[in-house]
Amino acid sequence: MKDWKFKLWDGVREHGWWLTAGIYMGIAMAEWLGCFRGVVSLEGVILYTVVTPLVLFGIYRLRKTKYQRNFMRLLTGIGGGAALGFPIWVSVNYILYVAPWSPLRESHGILGSIAFVLSTVLSYCGAAYLMDRLGKRRDYRPFMQDRSGNSNESS
Repeated sequence: MKDWKFKLWDGVREHGWWLTAGIYMGIAMAEWLGCFRGVVSLEGVILYTVVTPLVLFGIYRLRKTKYQRNFMRLLTGIGGGAALGFPIWVSVNYILYVAPWSPLRESHGILGSIAFVLSTVLSYCGAAYLMDRLGKRRDYRPFMQDRSGNSNESS
């Protein structure tokens, strides 16, 4: 017999879009209540109400295309590179600029600007390359997929 956590996870994976719709409606109601109370601007609420369903539908359509492997490779590179690149970038900039023993602590002008841009580009590109290599090892399968390749999602 399966553990209760696995049963719950299978239910979430099977009915994921119902969960997404419920979360969207809850946040939309909170946004509209904030707008009526004067805390949130009307433009932000209308933008969230209109754009979010379009983005969610677009993601759903992209996941069901015949180019899913290419889409997952692109998503792994961009999303993983951004998520992993930021901590790498912060660490590199701390080492180069902030620490008392850093080599570029007192540099101003063109040298500091070039080093900053170069560290930014190299951090994010290096993280994207690392995520691409990790994705290639998994054949760009979604991380929520089991080892047999079944996603347990309904169409």
